[in-house]
Amino acid sequence: MEVNLVIMKNLFSFPKLDVVNDSVQTLHDFLKTSYQEKKEWLAESIAFFKDLTQMEEEFRRELSNKNEYLICLEGEMVSEKEVLTRPMEENY
Repeated sequence: MEVNLVIMKNLFSFPKLDVVNDSVQTLHDFLKTSYQEKKEWLAESIAFFKDLTQMEEEFRRELSNKNEYLICLEGEMVSEKEVLTRPMEENY
């Protein structure tokens, strides 16, 4: 009978509060560290995509500069963009 009581006490014994507090603190530290790591990773990813976007914009700008059409108007080579900004005649 006494053996049964010892077994029952061990089955229904609760951990000490210190053990629970340590476990909660360990879990809290783990979650905090994981959060910081993911936050840093996300910041690096955003910076990478910003750099990628900026590089793409510069590439497109360079392409548009190199593929600019020139038109000879009154003996002067003028880009198509400049021609389109000039006033034009209206023919009716």
